[in-house]
Amino acid sequence: MLTEIPWIGKILGSVATVILFYLLGVVSRRLVGKVITDNVQRYRAQKRMSIIIALATIVVIATIWAETLGSLTTMIGLLSAGIALALKDPISSVVGWFHINGSKLFRIGDRIEIGGTKGDVIDISMLTTSLIEIENWVDGEQSTGRIVIIPNNRVFVHNLFNYTTAFPYIWTELKFTITFESNWKKAADIFEQVLNETVGELPREVERSLREAQGRFLIHYRNFDPIVYIKIVGSGVQLIGRFLIDVRRRRMAESSVFAKVLAKIDEQPDVNLAYTTYRIVNK
Repeated sequence: MLTEIPWIGKILGSVATVILFYLLGVVSRRLVGKVITDNVQRYRAQKRMSIIIALATIVVIATIWAETLGSLTTMIGLLSAGIALALKDPISSVVGWFHINGSKLFRIGDRIEIGGTKGDVIDISMLTTSLIEIENWVDGEQSTGRIVIIPNNRVFVHNLFNYTTAFPYIWTELKFTITFESNWKKAADIFEQVLNETVGELPREVERSLREAQGRFLIHYRNFDPIVYIKIVGSGVQLIGRFLIDVRRRRMAESSVFAKVLAKIDEQPDVNLAYTTYRIVNK
């Protein structure tokens, strides 16, 4: 029986267990690396393998020291309250890790925002989650290049926004204003045509993704096609284009739409962009 091994045997057995499972981890990660070619899937599989091996190591070592640990129950009981208080944040972060994985709040590769921090998830450890930061001083939801480390217990105290857990598409709106004298119907047609060209076959892709997401969430969209709204503002007629786009192509899509709209408006003598004007009247 493992629990009947003397002290020296327990120590040697523990060391041997750590070495054995370490080597097993190295071999298993290499095998996973050869079998799985996709970078994201390979990373997730290796991460799961590391967690399983770590837990197995703890279980075996606990079995070896079970008898000794049993005699220390009273001491552990006295120390547990102080340890729990001192390690409140780490413990809550570990609980957060179980919540993140158990409830599938987010996974590696998702784009999330939590506690004012926004980015793409690149690692989820038992205590922290690592993000490649987006926005901050950079516009268009593009990367700043910084890696942000946030504790897992934030999921209990902050709102969590996940851009990609249901499907990797978001609604975005673009606006521009033309003068009151412009042919606003023609401008709206141009705008809608450009939006449809930009979106292309995306509505069908969105519909497929939505059907998959409806297995987990009560999501219902009636229309996936771009639409142009008209609004009267102080300096003219404002056109608002609303359309779905891949969350990571937002800035590229916006730039493409504006470039095409500007080029087409330049060809129209009866459509002119408006700008804020002031009138000074002397009495």
